[in-house]
Amino acid sequence: MNKLLISFLCTFGLLSVAHAYELIEPVATEDNMPCWSNSFPEYTEIIGYSSLGHVFMRSAEQSDYVVLHPFNAAAKSYGVFASVKAFEEKILREESFELFVLRSDHVNEVAEKLGPLQKEEVYIPTPYPFLGGDEAVDSYSKGNIWIMLDIVGQFHDVCT
Repeated sequence: MNKLLISFLCTFGLLSVAHAYELIEPVATEDNMPCWSNSFPEYTEIIGYSSLGHVFMRSAEQSDYVVLHPFNAAAKSYGVFASVKAFEEKILREESFELFVLRSDHVNEVAEKLGPLQKEEVYIPTPYPFLGGDEAVDSYSKGNIWIMLDIVGQFHDVCT
């Protein structure tokens, strides 16, 4: 039922998933996420991030796209796409990705409490989910995406 409702709302423009993520000009993974770059060496470019801290990376050589789930210390490959726009249309705007990863409804609740995000900001739950946090709306604050990724990487011991 939720999936059907979200599909209906997105189709008729009543729910926007655009604020649930930010696409950026590609930047070097090694420069912006040094803790994580050794864990995913083939994904040399960051093309964006979600409002909840997921990072969209690609292999410049193969045009393979992955999404880093930093709280889980894992990434999922979504395959090869001809462009960032194609990745956005097929993955970021796909209703199940929106429901389970971007979580626009949750982001909207957090944004109502904390206000909109500025450039390079994300909503960060405290404590982190892997440290027992429950991601309740009241547990969030705003913070810099790159600093959050560095701290989470240190907790996961991926900084080498």
